[in-house]
Amino acid sequence: MKKVMVTGAGGFIGSHLVEKLLSRGYDVYAFDNRLLNDCLNLKEMIDHKNLHFFKGDIRNMEDIQNFFQDDAEIIYHLASTVGVRYYMRDPLSLIDITINGTKNIIELCIKKNIKLIFASTSEVYGKNSNVPWKEESDRVLGDPSVDRWCYSSSKALIEHMLFALYRTNKLNFATVRFFNVYGPKQNPIFVVSQSVYRVLNNIPPDIYDGGEQIRCFTYIDDAIDGIIRVGELSKADGKAFNIGNQVPTKIKDIVNLCIKESKKNIEINNINTNDLYGDVYQDIINRIPNCEKAYELLGWKAKIQVNIGIRKTIMWAKENPWYLQQVI
Repeated sequence: MKKVMVTGAGGFIGSHLVEKLLSRGYDVYAFDNRLLNDCLNLKEMIDHKNLHFFKGDIRNMEDIQNFFQDDAEIIYHLASTVGVRYYMRDPLSLIDITINGTKNIIELCIKKNIKLIFASTSEVYGKNSNVPWKEESDRVLGDPSVDRWCYSSSKALIEHMLFALYRTNKLNFATVRFFNVYGPKQNPIFVVSQSVYRVLNNIPPDIYDGGEQIRCFTYIDDAIDGIIRVGELSKADGKAFNIGNQVPTKIKDIVNLCIKESKKNIEINNINTNDLYGDVYQDIINRIPNCEKAYELLGWKAKIQVNIGIRKTIMWAKENPWYLQQVI
C-alpha cells in the first residue's frame, strides 16, 4: 500500500483529495489545524481504516515532525489561508502560514527525500492582461501596499524556492496552479458556493462591481484528477501546471446560472469593492488559463461543463442540510 501525506486535509480541495486517494487504496496521513470531528468535510471518512489524522499548525515544526512520515512517497501540501476576505483581514497571518509553514514542509521533504506537490494559485499571474496565461507568462502585480497581492506574492515566493531547490538537486517537486475550483463542500464565501448557499437559503447572492469579471470555473472532480496526475506521473517533476477549465464566463452569468439551476426567483446584491475594502484592494478582470502543458504531458483537461458542475453542487447542498445550516 502506498503511503501519502496531505496538509490542509479538512479543507475543500484537501478533503476531496483525501477521499479520492483513499478510494485508490492509498494509506493517507492527513494534517489540519482543526480536530478531526470539527472537519465536517471529512465526516464520511472519519472511520476509514486507512485515514490517519493529525492536528497541528504547519508553522510549528514539532507539529509537522509528529505528522511527517519518513517512508511516504508524496506530500500534497494544500494548507493555506484561502479567500479574499481572510487575507484582506489579516495579510500578515497569510504570509506567515504560506512562507514559514511551507519552509517547515520543505525542510523535512529534503531531509527525507519525499516529493512535494505544492498547491499554488492562478493569482500568481496577477493582472497580466495577456490571456490566456501559460505557465511561463509574466507576473503583473500592483503596489505592495495593496493587500490584494499578498496571496499571489507569498505563493510565488514559495515557487521560486521550489524551482531553485529542484535545479540544485535538493528536492523533487511539482506545482499546480488552480483556477477557480468549485463544487460540494466548498466554504460558502466564493462565487459559486456563496451563490448556491444564499440562493437555497432565499438570501440574495452577492456580486462585486457588476460581475463583469471573467473567470474559468473548474469543477472539483477535474481539479482532483489534475493534482493526482501531477503527483503520480514523473513527467510532472520540476514543473508547474495550470489546472483549470478553459471556458471563460462572466461572474454575473455564473451567479444567474446558480439562480436558474436552483429554480428560484431572487434578486442579486451588488457590492462596490471600493466601499468595502478601499484602496487596499484591486481586482483581476480576466483570469483565463492555457492548459496545453497539462494535456500534452499528463493527458489532463477539464471535462465537466460549468452548468453540470453547478447542478451537481446544488444537488449535493440540498442533500446535506448541515451545509446550508452553517453560519458564515
